[in-house]
Amino acid sequence: MTAPIPELGKHAGQVVRVTGLGPVRLLRALAQNPETALYLTDQEGVVVKVFDLSCGRPDEVGYGPYMNFRSELATFEELQGLETLRLFVPTYFGGDLDYEHQYAFIAMERLRGHNLRAWGEDLAAGGYDAAALDELRRALQEVLAIVDLFHRHGLVLMDFKPDNVIRLDDGAIRLVDLGAFFTPRHRHAPGEFLYAATPDHAEVVIDVSNLQAGVPPGPASDIFSAGVALFEMATGTSRLVMDASTAREMLAMPGLYRFRDSQIADVWKAFPHLKEALPLVQTQLREHRLLFAEFWHLLKAYLAARLPEWEGLDAAQQGQLLLSTGTTFIQEQLPAPLTWLAGPIARATVLRSLRISRVGELAQLLGNPAPEHVRADVITHNCLLRHLEALGLPTDFAGRLNVWDVRPDRRTGHWAVAAPAACWELGDNAPFVYLRRHYTDEQGHTYWHAVDEFDADLTPHGRANLAQLRHDHRAWLGTALSANPRA
Repeated sequence: MTAPIPELGKHAGQVVRVTGLGPVRLLRALAQNPETALYLTDQEGVVVKVFDLSCGRPDEVGYGPYMNFRSELATFEELQGLETLRLFVPTYFGGDLDYEHQYAFIAMERLRGHNLRAWGEDLAAGGYDAAALDELRRALQEVLAIVDLFHRHGLVLMDFKPDNVIRLDDGAIRLVDLGAFFTPRHRHAPGEFLYAATPDHAEVVIDVSNLQAGVPPGPASDIFSAGVALFEMATGTSRLVMDASTAREMLAMPGLYRFRDSQIADVWKAFPHLKEALPLVQTQLREHRLLFAEFWHLLKAYLAARLPEWEGLDAAQQGQLLLSTGTTFIQEQLPAPLTWLAGPIARATVLRSLRISRVGELAQLLGNPAPEHVRADVITHNCLLRHLEALGLPTDFAGRLNVWDVRPDRRTGHWAVAAPAACWELGDNAPFVYLRRHYTDEQGHTYWHAVDEFDADLTPHGRANLAQLRHDHRAWLGTALSANPRA
């Protein structure tokens, strides 16, 4: 075993063996915390996540890091059998555990890009220009579409946060840090699931209570986390800031938060390590910074105590008042160019009885619809729509296209549809929509026509089809006119 190089990371210099790759040397830590570190290696495009299992005893390994390793390894291995999903996580090369040296590792693809938090910082530094904002909305919709796809396959991310969403240099999205995933293998014994969510991004009190009762987590957990992630991306913080005078007023009314604090104290008993990360509501008020998980409960209790008319309202009216008040509070904390996020954030994080039920609904709230005349042109003239109608496939998505989903097709005078947007809408049918390249414009955007299989272009991967353009944001489905010869 090579002696570690402290300034490069505890395990720098070590060599791990990965099936198919052979010996892989760890060069330096790219990121690290007390239990894990991500290492650059001597193999191009490969990084290794190391789990430090040392616990002070030579014949034992640390239980927490060991279980985190087992959980993340199992999720990687489970995703290998789900081709649709493994496209959206790092490529997995292998993993193993070294009892003698008290560490475990997972070798995976090195992703080159920025996480959602860094992207938000870059957006702010650039002054929120209109084109960047549209690109942000498009990418956020794609992120949420990926989460929705995982839900359709029975997987809940459980620890969705800005740091765990990577946008690659080519615009593709990847999800990282898979250790917290709740997958179909857990459904037989949800009480044994290793809950590892981050309190700032999760409803810990609800999740823990449900797991203890044998109730598996569902999309509501990820929808909440996505709402918090949107707020954090926009503001740089995951907590809401409260005016000092309002906080003092609430502190003087312990009935607003006493029960909730008792629930948080119960969570501490089960998970002592959460005591600092999950403070009492009373503490949050003193610090003037509220977790989203506590904000809505506290606001509802406050409205009920302060508004004489509250008890006379029916449940729907109370819910609407709560949602509108909370939306305004959130909006006031967002940068002016991002205030349109307030509604989606509120709808995603509000009490579960009022929350949207699907991530897809949240994605739609982030849209910026294309003009009506553009959508009408697509419906009437676009070759993709005509082709789908002939195949008996749905075309209603044309009425939901956003401004970033369409582009003028200069050679035909009509509008083209973004290939990735069409691919998402068609799902498993995308590989069966065959394509022929029409032309490439002066800006490098390529226009394609939907055609029958044997009229499609030949590629190294078979006949050209829509699925092959899933991540190509410069590919468009145009309008085929007989007067326009193929370029």
